[in-house]
Amino acid sequence: MLFGRSLIQRRLVSHITSPIFYPNAKPHLGHLYSSLICDVFHRWKLLQGEESLFTTGTDEHGLKIQLASEKNGFQNPKHFADKLYSDFIILDKSFNINFTRFIRTTDADHIKNVEKLWKLCHERGFIYQGEHKGWYSVSDETFYPESKIIEDPVNARKYLNTETNNEVIYHSENNYFFKLSHFNDILIDYIQSNPKFIYPEVRRVQVLNELRNNRLQDLSISRPSFRLKWGIDVPGDPSQKMYVWFDALCNYLTSIGGIDAVVNNEPYNKLLHTIKEIQSPRDWWNNTTHVIGKDIIRFHTIYWPSFLMAAGLPLPKQVVVHSHWICNGTKMSKSLGNVVDPLLMKKYYGSDPMRWFLLENTQLEEDGDFQEDKLFLLTEMFASKWGNLVSRCCSPKFNLQRAVQFFSNKKNALLVNSETLQNEADNLVKKLGDLPSLVDKKMNDFQTASALRHVWSTINDANAFMQNAEPWTKEPIEQDAIIFLCMETSRILSILCQPIIPDLAAKLLDRIDVGKEKRTADFLRIRADTTYGVGSNMKGRKVPIKRVTRRI
Repeated sequence: MLFGRSLIQRRLVSHITSPIFYPNAKPHLGHLYSSLICDVFHRWKLLQGEESLFTTGTDEHGLKIQLASEKNGFQNPKHFADKLYSDFIILDKSFNINFTRFIRTTDADHIKNVEKLWKLCHERGFIYQGEHKGWYSVSDETFYPESKIIEDPVNARKYLNTETNNEVIYHSENNYFFKLSHFNDILIDYIQSNPKFIYPEVRRVQVLNELRNNRLQDLSISRPSFRLKWGIDVPGDPSQKMYVWFDALCNYLTSIGGIDAVVNNEPYNKLLHTIKEIQSPRDWWNNTTHVIGKDIIRFHTIYWPSFLMAAGLPLPKQVVVHSHWICNGTKMSKSLGNVVDPLLMKKYYGSDPMRWFLLENTQLEEDGDFQEDKLFLLTEMFASKWGNLVSRCCSPKFNLQRAVQFFSNKKNALLVNSETLQNEADNLVKKLGDLPSLVDKKMNDFQTASALRHVWSTINDANAFMQNAEPWTKEPIEQDAIIFLCMETSRILSILCQPIIPDLAAKLLDRIDVGKEKRTADFLRIRADTTYGVGSNMKGRKVPIKRVTRRI
């Protein structure tokens, strides 16, 4: 049984992380999508009674932030970051992103941990000083090898890197290097031996091919302070600032207590005061999943594991890589005017329809295509399919409370006076019985689109059963059997979909008077709740889902 086990039996924990985002501009749809994947996974674990942490935040050091703050008239980049990081909080709160900690890389505990990570790598012989010559991208804040440099086909005398298509410039400087080359074959062996470490498989193959075909070179991990003013000082050498990715990636450890806590297994209560049973930071780290966009795969699957191994630290459990979003078949661009503003979409269509739409219309391996017409049609489906099913069964013509009380104690077949209808009812009962385990597998594999297709299929079956059974023409017992099964469908699906649509699911459960304490995974089966439906058929009750108007 997947659901309803006690924490004492399971003692399972999970820690899921979104990337930390650059606050050099307002957040966009991609930021929301990364955070939403994490939020749903986190909520799913909590629904099952597991202990879960979800950490997110902002990456506030580096040349991009320095230049953006100067451009916007800020003398102190920290003041610029203080102004913009709140936009990411607003986005998260607007879409019910239920993070455990929002970390900023300017947080004091984070800076301490980055310094600790540097010292560990240095003490173990993986950091040295030298001169670096190469092609540097200001936008990406990284150097690229000659093999990835091409001339800009549009602008003469300019060059691009083939990985992100951002401009690069050639220069040399003295700085610190990390012995990344040492880990080339070690990484290949680890990724081959741990096939789920990079997911999905297409991304795992991509990284392995990169390691086999372009052997790693040592990595410059500092910048001169005269050029990069906004960053963490290299320990013992304030003339150099740490490479922004060495800084940023360490946030995942800081968020669960820091390096010392993970290594020494020290208790860390700052984040875990709401957790039923305090788990050690080491437990959290061993069950950490990073969710990232495909554009930062190299940093998380090559650099980050290498930094950790160099420091003698364990690796996270998994790196899940998702694709990006386009709009109406075209890459989003300010010049094209097709950049999707998630807050504007929320204003017109609501946060839960946006959450559902993003999770239903993309797969990890492929870019999602945002089409506002489809989002509008989704709101129509919520109203006409799910909302209408609840409204019809909660009509004053019927008595849901009576149906629940009578059929909750009937362990045998439903009493429907038709072989065809009984077959429909039996199929619906079986589907409801199989659905929790099926959705659980899909959620754990980050296959949300597939999971939601199964939910829609069940809603459609319940509507078809309601329409074919015509309860308004039946005697009370048969009428109650039909109403009971249709509302059991909505009750179970509403509980199941709380991680996807938290507000809407709550409204659906409120409409049929399901108690707050009976909205857990323990109640994801038929007849699990024998007390709901009181007053559900009274006149004047609000419709749980309202139609919205098309924006354009």
